[in-house]
Formats: sequence, structure tokens, C-alpha cells
Amino acid sequence: MAEPLSPADRSSLAAEQGPVSMAVGGVMVLEAGPGLHHDRVLERVRSRLHLIPRYRQRLRQPAPGVTNPVWVDDDHFDLGWHVRRAALPPGSGETALAELVGIEMSRKLDRSRPLWELTVVDGLEGGRAALLAKMHHALVDGVAAVDIGTVLLDPSPEPLDLPAPEGDWQPRPYDRRRHLARLASTPAVQATKLLRDSAQRALATTDPRRAVDDLRGATELLVQLARTRPAAPMTSLNDGIGPNRRFAMVRAPLAGVKAAGKAGGGTVNDALLAAVAGMLRRTVDSGGREPVVLVPVSVRREGESGGNRISTVLVDLPTDVDDPLERVQAVRGATERLKGSAAVRAGALLVGASGWAPPLVSSTLARAMSGVRAFNLVVSNVPGPQQPFYLNGCRVLAAHPAVPLNPSSQGLTVGIISYDGQVCFGLLADRDLDPPLAELDAALRAALDELLAAA
Repeated sequence: MAEPLSPADRSSLAAEQGPVSMAVGGVMVLEAGPGLHHDRVLERVRSRLHLIPRYRQRLRQPAPGVTNPVWVDDDHFDLGWHVRRAALPPGSGETALAELVGIEMSRKLDRSRPLWELTVVDGLEGGRAALLAKMHHALVDGVAAVDIGTVLLDPSPEPLDLPAPEGDWQPRPYDRRRHLARLASTPAVQATKLLRDSAQRALATTDPRRAVDDLRGATELLVQLARTRPAAPMTSLNDGIGPNRRFAMVRAPLAGVKAAGKAGGGTVNDALLAAVAGMLRRTVDSGGREPVVLVPVSVRREGESGGNRISTVLVDLPTDVDDPLERVQAVRGATERLKGSAAVRAGALLVGASGWAPPLVSSTLARAMSGVRAFNLVVSNVPGPQQPFYLNGCRVLAAHPAVPLNPSSQGLTVGIISYDGQVCFGLLADRDLDPPLAELDAALRAALDELLAAA
């Protein structure tokens, strides 16, 4: 048994080269309680693993360089290897927790195993604990990661009764020869022929569902970014990255952010982008030009789960605007102009097509995108649940996302999730970024304070 990866999932595998790690992360801070002991968490995951079958699957490459990888059941799946434990010095604060997250996000996931890890972190002040989740982007995107996180959690202190199927889980056998024989009859694996006549086929096709047309659309988008849109300004955020990361956590009240968005004539998302603009205004010299952020947009349909279903748009941030509410208004104007535009559709094509073709073509497209300085940083805002969630009776107090640095010219990402009346930021940065992450952390807090005070 083998299951294909989606085009966007293959794209994220192709992008993981050199210092780029495509692991998506998140850390939840929980109140104290016996339900957070490592053995209790291990048992919780074991009891609900049937709800997320991909977590027992690993990548398999039938013919490296010719065919795309597929998901197969892991014959040697070891849950204890994936659910781990770490201990901070007793009474540690969230700064120590953030440092641990940075270290964990510096290490790439082992592709010979299912692409996820869960670490129970003890030692936080007040007896609190944390849960650090780490998954490859090929496994989930931001919205799907929220869905999977809630599988392990409960909406009340009393755990839900979610009985597992009868009998022990057994991996389904994988026959490599049968899989290759089946693939050999499909045009997608004829890499030589594809590279020779893809341009002709792309011009001839009119069916948007065909993969060649997706490739044509992605290529056109790359040309558009390179030729018609000015390159994003060169900043210190784009000097290149190494393999190591730092992480910071910031929180703000959701009600205050909503009020600021409304006062500035915009939405919550506009207010959050305005706060990021305020952070960059204080710390980054963009040479008098507006920095550009890449904002992922979910295009997931109702009822879909797992995998990547995203598009992307580029937004210019008004760092030259002094008044925080005027910044909200300026961001609102920029995002309104993008709604329903070809940029949203083209972004979806790029994400899809860059993983459609055989790995050689996927890698080429990933490198081509890396060579275009179309944006300065990624800001990913994922709506989360506005009710408290619990793990084995222990309340989740906050949840901070960690968005991977990609491509290698991007030294900072800003992940945002709203949860239980607050907005939680996760700043992931190259360990040697200039300005240091500590300065960006302080600048974001100041920008949020300024925005909330103006509402």
C-alpha cells in the first residue's frame, strides 16, 4: 500500500536543502497537573493515534530522482521514539522554554521515520509544563496542524471517550515492484519526455486540472515576480541563514487587537500586520522602501483535512507611517486590492506545480523561487479555537507557532495563532540574525502596546 503526496507536500520536500529545514513547530504552555507526566502523554497519543493515521507512515522513494516519494506504513513504528521528554531547570521561565524550542527547531526531522516529534517539557515556574510539537511541512500545513493538535486535546477537563478500533494496528505491506510497474505506465514518470516537450504541452492544454498547465502557471508567476514586480528591498533579514535557530514568544489580548483593527478601519489580520510593520519600523533599515511580507492564505475546502491547501500573496508593509491606526488603514488598503486578484490564483498554482513534476523539476523550481527576492519575511496568521482546551485535564494556557525559514535568504518568520481570547506570536529566526531576535521581540511588544493604546 502506498499513498501519493500532494504537489505542495512534494514542494516542501524539495525546498529542504542546505540550511533550510521545513519542520513546522508549535509549543503549548499548560497549567500544572499529573496528566502531563510523560507516560500519561504517551498513553494519550497512543489512544488517539488511529485518528491521525499519517503519523504511522513514513516516506518511501521507489526510484530516487525519477519518481516522487510516497507514504507507506512504517514497519518499525516506535511511538516512544516520537514522544519524548525534556526537563528545564526547576522554576524556569518562558525565556528558557523559547531557547529549547530554538534548539529543537534547529534539528531536521529524520526522513527514515514518520515526520513528527512531540516533546513533553517539565520544569516551568509554577509547576507548569509545555508540549513541543514538531512536524514536517509535507505532513501538515498551518491549518491542518491546528486540526491535528485538537485531536490530542479535549474541550473540557474530562477527556472525551474516543475508542480505538478493535485489535492492534498492523502496517499494510508495501510492494515496491508492483508500485513501480504501475507508475511506469503513467506519463508523470517519463521525466526525459516531460523535460523535452513540457512547453509545447503547456501551450496546447486548456484544462486547469492538468499538471502541465499548473507548471506553466507557476513559471508565469516566477516571471511576473522577477520582471514586473520590483524586488523586495534588501534588508539585514535577507543576508542568508545558517542551520541554527532562535525562538521568541509574545502574547496580546485578542479583544484589544480587534478594537485596534476596527478603529483603523480594518480587520484583526490587518492590525496584526500593522503590528509587524511597527516592529520592523523600530529595528530594520529597508532603505526607505516598504518591506514585503509573504502571507499564506488557506484555500482549504470545507471537510478537507491533512496535507497542504494554501495559496500566497505579497503585501507591502507601511513602515514609513508613524501613527499605528494609520498603519492599520494602509495595510487594509493593500489587502483589499489583493482580494480576488490573479495573485491569489497564481500563488495556488505555484505551490501546487512546484511539487508536481519529478523531483528534478521540483528542485529546479524551488531553487528558482529562492533566487527571486520577492519578499522579506513570512507572516502566517492561523485562526485558532476561542475556547480553552485541555490535555488529560490540564488547561492549555497558550499556543505559539513556529514557521520554518524558507528560502535560505529569509532570516525571520512570524507565526500567529489566536487562542482562548489572546493572540500568540512565535518568532523563529536564524541564530545569528541582525538585528538579534531579542531586539525584534522587544520591538514587537512595543508595537503591540502602541497599537492597543491607540484603539
